[in-house]
Amino acid sequence: MGRRKPTAAAKHATLFSDERVVVGVDDLVLLPSVSETSILENLKMRHAADVIYSYIGHVLVVVNPYKWLDIYGEDSMHAYMHKARIDVAPHVFATAEETYRTMLSEEDNQCVIISGESGAGKTEASKQIQNYIAGVSGSGAGVDKVKRTFLESNPLLEAFGNAKTLRNNNSSRFGKYFELLFDSAGRPQGGKVTNYLLEKSRVVKPGKGERNFHIFYQVLAGLPSAAKQKLYLDRGGPESYHYLKASGCYDVDDVNDAQEFEETMTAMQHVGIKRKQIELVIQTLAAVLHIGNVQFQPETVGDAEGSSVRDRESLQIACELLGLDAAKLEHALCYKLLQTMAPGGKIESYEVPQNTSQAKAQRDSIAKTVYDRLFDFLVERVNHALDIEKKAEKHGEILEIDDMTTIGILDIYGFEIFDKNGFEQFCINYVNEKLQQIFIELTLKSEQEEYAREGIEWAPIPFFNNKVVCDLIEARRPTPGIFLILDDTVKTMHSRQGESVDANFLDKVAGIHGSHPHFSKRGKTFEIKHYAGDVQYSIDGFGDSNKDFLSKDIALIISETSNKLMRYIFPEEIDLNDKRMANTAGYKIRTQCEALVTALMDCTPHYVRCIKSNDQKQPNKMDDRRVIHQIKYLGLLENVKVRRAGYAYRGDYGRFVDRFRLLSKETYPEFRGSDKKGTQAVLRAAVKSLPQLETEVQLGKTMVFIQTPETFFELEKLREKKLGSFAMRIQKAWKKYFGRRHLLQLSHDITKLYTSNNKQRQRVSIYRPFDGDYLRDSTIREAVMGIIQHYGDSEKIVFMDEVEKACPIAGVSPDGSPIALVGRILTITDQYLYLMEKRTWQPVVDPKSTWVPPLVYLRRRLRLTAIEEITMSTLADPYFVLKVRQEPLLPEPNKSNWADNKSTMVCMATGKKFGLFNRRHHCRYTGKIYCNDVCKQLEVVPDLGFYTPVRVYDKVIGLMSTEMPEDQLLLSEKKTEIAVTLVDAIRSLASVATPISFSDSIRLRRAASAGLSKTPPQQIQFVSAGHDRITGDANNVQIQVAPGVPDEYIRKRRKREKARRKKLERQREEELAIRAQRQEQRGREREAERLRRVAEKKAKKQAEKEARKHALTSKRSTKASMESARKFGENVQSSSTNGAIGGANSELAAILARRRGA
Repeated sequence: MGRRKPTAAAKHATLFSDERVVVGVDDLVLLPSVSETSILENLKMRHAADVIYSYIGHVLVVVNPYKWLDIYGEDSMHAYMHKARIDVAPHVFATAEETYRTMLSEEDNQCVIISGESGAGKTEASKQIQNYIAGVSGSGAGVDKVKRTFLESNPLLEAFGNAKTLRNNNSSRFGKYFELLFDSAGRPQGGKVTNYLLEKSRVVKPGKGERNFHIFYQVLAGLPSAAKQKLYLDRGGPESYHYLKASGCYDVDDVNDAQEFEETMTAMQHVGIKRKQIELVIQTLAAVLHIGNVQFQPETVGDAEGSSVRDRESLQIACELLGLDAAKLEHALCYKLLQTMAPGGKIESYEVPQNTSQAKAQRDSIAKTVYDRLFDFLVERVNHALDIEKKAEKHGEILEIDDMTTIGILDIYGFEIFDKNGFEQFCINYVNEKLQQIFIELTLKSEQEEYAREGIEWAPIPFFNNKVVCDLIEARRPTPGIFLILDDTVKTMHSRQGESVDANFLDKVAGIHGSHPHFSKRGKTFEIKHYAGDVQYSIDGFGDSNKDFLSKDIALIISETSNKLMRYIFPEEIDLNDKRMANTAGYKIRTQCEALVTALMDCTPHYVRCIKSNDQKQPNKMDDRRVIHQIKYLGLLENVKVRRAGYAYRGDYGRFVDRFRLLSKETYPEFRGSDKKGTQAVLRAAVKSLPQLETEVQLGKTMVFIQTPETFFELEKLREKKLGSFAMRIQKAWKKYFGRRHLLQLSHDITKLYTSNNKQRQRVSIYRPFDGDYLRDSTIREAVMGIIQHYGDSEKIVFMDEVEKACPIAGVSPDGSPIALVGRILTITDQYLYLMEKRTWQPVVDPKSTWVPPLVYLRRRLRLTAIEEITMSTLADPYFVLKVRQEPLLPEPNKSNWADNKSTMVCMATGKKFGLFNRRHHCRYTGKIYCNDVCKQLEVVPDLGFYTPVRVYDKVIGLMSTEMPEDQLLLSEKKTEIAVTLVDAIRSLASVATPISFSDSIRLRRAASAGLSKTPPQQIQFVSAGHDRITGDANNVQIQVAPGVPDEYIRKRRKREKARRKKLERQREEELAIRAQRQEQRGREREAERLRRVAEKKAKKQAEKEARKHALTSKRSTKASMESARKFGENVQSSSTNGAIGGANSELAAILARRRGA
């Protein structure tokens, strides 16, 4: 018999146990009512219980707890291996498991798209997914090297790409798409990292209270003194460098930068970066810091405002480390080379002096570009280490890459809305718009395709399609988007100063998109209504940020470097007469985003939506307003609605039958038909209890759909109820097994004891299987459980049955017996023995009272260790005696638990005020104070020293011991089982061996209070007779016992029982073998169906891929034709380039006309 169901306070089940406690609902689709508030309340309830993961269908939602939870260890990982998502608690490991197993089973590329605000936990989710996949995906020397490389790439790229911000101590300031390549056995063979949108501006200007990239602080803290001296970094800490001291923040709580430096160096080695390369990387970092210390002073040049370098030492050091000519670089910083196009297409160059602000901008541009290229170099090194083709070529192997599959993990900036938003926020939010567009398209698409494939009717719901916002930003035709307008403005005004370029750009955007519903101009800013909220962008620096390239004169100086690393990361050959301009930042991000979208669309997506619980990074705190905002912009409500629009639950027939088959006799314990027929059988059985299933269920081709979550919950309750009844049967079976196995030695010991003491046996006791639970009346059982539960939830019940107890009577009964046998319910737990009395009399109930007498009364609750001995006779009788340790009478009642009479003004049960007509009473058992209406009962409470009836609270009647500890003479045919159970329980509880003795003459020890004693005072004599009978008088009781069974009968019975067990075991083995064969056949059929669906899906996906490829080829062909037409001077003008871009009056058109000599 198992433990009773614990109360809420006592539940300690883990996320991974079968009996785990579900807080709220695991899947938001199954919320009874759907709103942003109900989603918030469910997330809040789970967050408070440290349950941070929830689902929306297959979408994982995680709330950042801002504290470490011990749910990511090896044990947790094993709990999710080979488990279906629906069978375990929501967890990032469940998403990783589903991603990995789906890749293997469907032989298709997978991706995990992680989204959310900065500080919401995206990077941590990404790392845990990578850790899980590394843990479950096979092993081997080559495989382990790949795993080590991609795992070690995390600390490396975090050091160079992460920084402390106000919102997050380890904020990713770049986006990363990590692709891992697997062979057909699921072993990683290689991979690739693609980085996006490194926040270069942080290199030169981190925000107040924030830090620059981690690596700068790591170098200053961890680099040995000799190396620092060589790089001129021995002059102080972060406060000595302009790029680091500007923010005023140098440290991060609980972060040791020196230790982190060692880990970064180790990571660089593990990804294959050589020692000399590492030295050059650190040398380049030092150079960036020294560039930042180059300061300028104003200087008049002719009639113009110019500048000169004030601190040449820092410039000299920086140039020495980068291998540059210091004099040339100084000149390039203070003078800008401008080029204009003269008639006939000739390039004319001239120099313009730079004021101090412009010179600093040039300086910062160098620092940002060098760091950006250095970061790209590190990513390239990681990719080199993961390059499967190069590895195969090196070892002379031939790899079938086309047969391999990938898992991609996208960890990119979350949506950003700051007090001041610039070009970087514009790019970041654009990428998030594209990701949201993919999410909408793929979510709705997969829903619609599933319903169509299954032949299920579905009514679509309205939702915001953000394609209109994406087009506003990126469109090429018919109306150019903001990026295209910005590119045109930068290219046509390349010789203008930044402010005029920015102003011109804003005017053009407002002129073209002024009436767009998602755009508005406000002074020197413009606002876009994004899916995540309205964002105002300041145009300051838009033009310069979009150029994203060094001026040609500085680029030429860098190209002449003597530094090997600088030559590698700046490979371009600079031609001052080259008329072409480098690609803009806008063009690069659009191109990267297009490639990313293509890659993601080629995968089966899995989603992780990360939510910040609060902005202060505090544990155990949930900011409702901030969470509601994220629920809105992540579109969680719409996602839930889409998932619920048709059916809240859908599942494969096979999985449905496996889960609910026990509801029908047709499917349990075994079903031989198809999974669909099994599902129908289950539903036929369930509809008797849930008639709404008739209208709420639809059967598709391969899946069953249930409309409302309430109905699905009711179906789960039916299953739980059935499981409960099965659990009881299993417990009984286990108890029998336990009796045969666990207590076998004790049974043998007691049998030997019987033999050595010439104990005769009853026929009924020979080979009686141990059951443990013999209480058949469910009403009585519930009452018994209620009494035990009154004393707490920690007791495990091991035996329950009705027995008889010998009690004294006055005189002799009509049948001549001097004692009475009264019914008792004997319950044994792992700590206590309970003797209870079932009410057999009809109670007199006061019609004015709400109190109802209990069905079962507790007579004695006895600590098992108080049982000193178990005594039996040597005859074949069912009696046994429990020798119980006596307790002395208390000199006075124990009132230590009594409530204070003076301070208690109202009844502790009804809340009524005490007064003249509402008298107060102390309950002698609970110590609480009640009014007369609910405290009318009288009862003895011997454990507290009340040996005569006293007032007690009505509702505790039946819950307290009313008899004192004394020896007990009990009668039960199961006395051997009771004795063995008691001996074993006492030994487990207190490591004490309770003796079993035999005597045919027993004197029982009575309670200290004779008035409360329920034990016969006479000497008990057991005598052999031809029949069972009790006789005697006031001094002696004689129990006459019929003879027991002969030894020969026992031997024959044992032989027959042994043969019967062997036969049953053979039959069971044969039946299990047949079932296993049928199950194997069912598995083969399911696998064949799965492979058919995989092939169908792959064919469809390949067709879509070919269609996209064809569309892209046509698009490029059209573009090439237009370019050819322009070369031949044809007046080709696309309808897509009206207004500011390519129109007859645009600046771009004017330049083209000049180039043609017009």
